[in-house]
Amino acid sequence: MTVRTDRLELSRTFPFGQELLWSAWTTEEGLAKWWWNTWPDTRYFVDGHIGGRYRIEATDKGIAVHGEYLRWDPCELLEFSWIWADNGHEEPEERVRVTFAPDEDGTRVTVLHTGPWTTPEPAENYRQGWSFVLDALADLSTLTSARVRSVSMSTTSPDGVRSADKN
Repeated sequence: MTVRTDRLELSRTFPFGQELLWSAWTTEEGLAKWWWNTWPDTRYFVDGHIGGRYRIEATDKGIAVHGEYLRWDPCELLEFSWIWADNGHEEPEERVRVTFAPDEDGTRVTVLHTGPWTTPEPAENYRQGWSFVLDALADLSTLTSARVRSVSMSTTSPDGVRSADKN
């Protein structure tokens, strides 16, 4: 039997308001502060509205991600298609949903990444990638000298089996 992993979910609480985090996700200037920000050749394009497009590319690394905004509910919900490109080869279209919810310590950001994956490998690769960029977003805490309070990650297979990893 083939085990299939169709979703990856990660949640973190950041010590920032929803408005600041929304801007960090939905503007070129905001993305440049945390998404692949250690790679100087990274370029950002955001056309922020439903039906608008985005593209983030690191030419020296040979990687990019691009897609279309499907839901745009300011400071609450962002949903977009996700097309990963590695050295010019594009993967099938996937979906990412990001929610921003008030939390007693700031804002809880939950990333739900779904794809037409036939093995657990893509979810694990994306877990590493999302952890990398969310760690960079957490580093924005130097603006307030606060720290990220919690981290939780899980994957759920189509039959509802869920695995979780808490740090």
